[in-house]
Amino acid sequence: MTVEIALTQARRLDAICEHLAQHYRIRIEDICRLFGVTRDTARRDIVRLDAEGRVLRVRGGAVLPPQERQVRQYAERDGAASAKEAIGAAAAALIRDGDRVLFDTSTTVVEVARALTASPLHAVTNSIDVAETLGKREGMELHLTGGQFNPWQRSLEGAQARLGIAQFRFDKLILGACAIDPQGLTCPSGEEADLKRTMMRQASQVIVVADASKFGKAFLHRLCTFEGVDLLITDAAPPAAVMAALTAVGVEVVIAVATAVS
Repeated sequence: MTVEIALTQARRLDAICEHLAQHYRIRIEDICRLFGVTRDTARRDIVRLDAEGRVLRVRGGAVLPPQERQVRQYAERDGAASAKEAIGAAAAALIRDGDRVLFDTSTTVVEVARALTASPLHAVTNSIDVAETLGKREGMELHLTGGQFNPWQRSLEGAQARLGIAQFRFDKLILGACAIDPQGLTCPSGEEADLKRTMMRQASQVIVVADASKFGKAFLHRLCTFEGVDLLITDAAPPAAVMAALTAVGVEVVIAVATAVS
């Protein structure tokens, strides 16, 4: 019987890791729901996986360890990454010397930071990855917001982050998108939506950068309608319903074409 229980737990731990490989994060509630176990059992699973180095334990659940995420990101570069690089280059070309720019948190926004040529530049971000990228550049006045660290997104969030952003005024906001439907943009959490709305209020121009995989998706929390967006940069034409909604309120759409790799 002891062997059977251990084997069942081993299979469950492998399944938790498989879930993380797809979703990068899992909550205690998710483990309980997916595997029919108690919260105490779910916590013990996470503690064991963390001790084995297979997950990174965070408040309320676990995330994929940073090194594992990096491996997956490099493995996926040929597809989505080339599109994100093209979007990043197109957005970076719109940023002028001396601009005051707020950078959101997303992998596509990181590509904008990597492609920048403008200098000098005044930049603010809540993203650790964007800050690391911009911090290597000459002529950069860089501010990192305060806030609570989110290890899953490698970003700073919460009331302190919102207060920090509210102290600045920006020419441009480079905004990542979680999901885009005909009604506008949505986020998986109210906290993320609140932070992004604060960003939007402080910028004269809101530039959304999003690859085509974000179209047709919707999360629970509404971030904004398209009236709050000035420009959308993506890698493929949006679905007809989304395009019609964008056109109706005068949002400019730029299609960035990825360079073929021989």
